[in-house]
Amino acid sequence: MNVTRFRRLAILASLMIPALANALPPETKKIEVVAHKFAFEPSTIEVKVGEPVEITFRSTDTKHGFVSKDLGLEKVVFSKDQPATVTFTPSKAGTYSFKCARFCGLGHGKMKGEIVVTP
Repeated sequence: MNVTRFRRLAILASLMIPALANALPPETKKIEVVAHKFAFEPSTIEVKVGEPVEITFRSTDTKHGFVSKDLGLEKVVFSKDQPATVTFTPSKAGTYSFKCARFCGLGHGKMKGEIVVTP
């Protein structure tokens, strides 16, 4: 291979690598949320617009639930031995509330949190 041809291939490769990197889908952000009477930990979740998100909910005590009507995420119920996973890709920046979606005792109404979506 002559030097000129090698240089052309090197230039072509250097131009294509950034384009290929941008073509790959963003990596999924994995988050674990632990629920217990009467809180979610963490109660604030931060994600970015366009970033795929996977939240796994676990309980340390009884059955709990999760719902975020603001984000259009439907109710899931999980317990100590049966975690639940919610996946979504936020399309709009903002702060979205979520709450426990299964009655879990007298403090149930205090089980709230928020998902903060940044640009």
